[in-house]
Amino acid sequence: MNELRKIRHHLHAHPELSGRELKTSQFIADYLQDLGIRTISRNIAHHSLLAEITGKTEGPAILFRCELDALPIEEASGADYRSQNPGISHACGHDGHMTIMLGFIRQMVKKPPDKGRVLFLFQSAEETGRGAEAVLHSGFLNNYSVEYAFSLHNMPGYNRGDVICKAGNFTPSVESITIELTGKTSHAGEPDHGINPATTIAEIITFFKSLQKTDRQRPDYFVVTPVQVKMGEEAFGTSAGDALIRYTFRSWDSETLDKMKKKIEKGVHEIVNRERGLTIHFSWSEPFRTNRNHPDAVAIIRKAAAANRLNFIELTEPLPWGEDFGLFTEKYRGAMFGMGAGKEWPALHNPDYNFPDDLTEPGGKMFVSIVEEILC
Repeated sequence: MNELRKIRHHLHAHPELSGRELKTSQFIADYLQDLGIRTISRNIAHHSLLAEITGKTEGPAILFRCELDALPIEEASGADYRSQNPGISHACGHDGHMTIMLGFIRQMVKKPPDKGRVLFLFQSAEETGRGAEAVLHSGFLNNYSVEYAFSLHNMPGYNRGDVICKAGNFTPSVESITIELTGKTSHAGEPDHGINPATTIAEIITFFKSLQKTDRQRPDYFVVTPVQVKMGEEAFGTSAGDALIRYTFRSWDSETLDKMKKKIEKGVHEIVNRERGLTIHFSWSEPFRTNRNHPDAVAIIRKAAAANRLNFIELTEPLPWGEDFGLFTEKYRGAMFGMGAGKEWPALHNPDYNFPDDLTEPGGKMFVSIVEEILC
């Protein structure tokens, strides 16, 4: 555990953004080689890497996934090992998830499964919603008969070490939009000589607000979050001629979000067309598909929690944040579960967040028990 703690602190001090995790990926690969792992596939997609351990006889493969990337957040945790990269930090705990995986692999090296294969995916670019998509589109995993896929995420707000899960929708479908409006700048004293997007912005904001349904019990739950609205420049002598609008949308399932995206595009175009001469450019980004936990995988997680005497909490509704592991649960029988980081622990994506090292051991034991349940 002391060695794993040092590894976690090293990873925490050297965070890298999504798609740029070159040094992190190299560090993981070097450590795996030192453990004696013979099969390591590098740069599957971005900087993702896959290690594998083979059992004594033929059998199915189980995929376990953790994340490599950090966030563009300035750290304020006060830790001695705080981030050495300005403006970047592991404010979501991916340094801890990688460390759990490494501890898990150490145990698997000592006691390989009786049959089949265990696949360990260290995935790039989770935070942008592009990493899982890139791995699956590469076709690399088609080389294996993956029967189950698992992942975990630390969860502040729950008692340390609690296992949190539910069958069905576990995390929502999320996607973000950028709208660029282009009109014509003019003198502030002669705004009629230009095309100012202010009224259009107000109508778009009102339209988006009308789509919101925040009751989590509703099947058509839909959350609309303004991220950025910018118009013109800081020049009082001019009437603005351009604008930028960014929003994030989320729903319980991917089908609802796909339907709402069409409604959003149609509605915004209708609003923009009312202002003659105003042009628009749309772009969607950072897509996260619904993480739909398979009941068989959840039953295995429940057994693993019992085997390790960990409290199992079954959620009654999905979590509000997105996770790109959802793409894996669309292709494989799989599930993500949470592990409580502490009732009063700083929230994810906050500047003062820091992964609790106490989760490294129980997280690894959960994964080991899952392997034992399926392959032993």
